[in-house]
Amino acid sequence: MSINKLKAVDYPLATVFDANDQRNFRMLVLWLEENILQTYIPEKRTELRNIDSPSWDIAFKNYCVSCSSPIKTTEDIDQLEWLLGVAIRLTYNKQKNKFESETKKTLEVSSDVPMIIPSDNPIDNLDVNSNDFKEGIEKLADLLNISKHPDHKITLEAIHKFIIKRLNEEAIKNPSTVLPKGEAFPLEKVKSYKIESKDTAVLHAMKVLRLAQLHRLRDLQTCINECIVAMQEVTSDPKTDTKLGKVGY
Repeated sequence: MSINKLKAVDYPLATVFDANDQRNFRMLVLWLEENILQTYIPEKRTELRNIDSPSWDIAFKNYCVSCSSPIKTTEDIDQLEWLLGVAIRLTYNKQKNKFESETKKTLEVSSDVPMIIPSDNPIDNLDVNSNDFKEGIEKLADLLNISKHPDHKITLEAIHKFIIKRLNEEAIKNPSTVLPKGEAFPLEKVKSYKIESKDTAVLHAMKVLRLAQLHRLRDLQTCINECIVAMQEVTSDPKTDTKLGKVGY
């Protein structure tokens, strides 16, 4: 149990509280009831006040029922955690204006002084616009045979996708699952349709984009077919009860 929770309700013995000590446990329950929760009328708290009584555990269970505790476990510490949570909520609602005012002051002070938290992760301290970083990306692109983009960040994104798809653990163990199959398709046979340009590079780029789009559409069609097959397996039942059949009127 967090000491901060006990401090939040101003429990006077928060610093020395021991949840494993039976007497401390019972004293806290009694204090919460008498000072914050107040589920019982004062006359009904006699059994809770008698913390040395052998029947105190039974009284505590009855008390949790009276508090409408949703905890279903048999551990008393779980019940106490829930009661403490209720007490914190009641304390906040009772002094809501005070807490909101203090929070507002804290935010106003902290907003004037920016907080910079140093990171131990070397990646967080990288300068992505430095020349060394750009050169490193270019070398990695050359190593992986990936075309470079004028924006080195886009090149890095392409490298990231290539590594995830082609260099993951499963792909390394079984490269045939990710390597393209079949013969290479000549780009010259791709129809350019209504694309009019005298620039060969532009025509080639448009053809590549068209092939990529067709590839995506084929993947989409495959997913649709798989969904249809899965639904048919759920909805179709080959078992037919002939007893339900009826001929004539």
